[in-house]
Amino acid sequence: MAWTDSRAFRSWVQGPMMQASGTGYTGLDSDTVKVALFDNTVTPDRDAVTAETGYGTGTWTTAREISGGTNWPAGGRALTSKTFTTPEAGVVMFDAADLPAAGTVTLSDAYGCLIYDDSIVGGTVADQGVAYLYFGGPQPVVSGSFTVVWSSNGIARFAA
Repeated sequence: MAWTDSRAFRSWVQGPMMQASGTGYTGLDSDTVKVALFDNTVTPDRDAVTAETGYGTGTWTTAREISGGTNWPAGGRALTSKTFTTPEAGVVMFDAADLPAAGTVTLSDAYGCLIYDDSIVGGTVADQGVAYLYFGGPQPVVSGSFTVVWSSNGIARFAA
């Protein structure tokens, strides 16, 4: 089964509540969080075990990644202006600035992206997945601009 929707990984949501010391996790607000693009051969699974959510692991292998040279490199681009807010009672939202390529880029059929914490170096998996976003179909660009635009409801939103 290929892309069908966008979700946060259950293990990422559960993780901070269960972190043991020495895992390497410090938090998305201070960590480098990246966005890597992928083709239609990935099979996203929000219930995947932590070890299979990371960049380069499980379905997120580099063989399935789409990159565009230095303007959207393999491994992805880092989020900027990351925030955690409480937009309404009982809701917590993780968001960031929309993410453009660094310049003109050529990408072949990006179907979605993996959002992952590039600062995690210990624990169950390096580069732990936070969420994945389906673009609704192939998004090709030939010598043009490409921007991942986040929902007005943020990258991830949780009811408390």
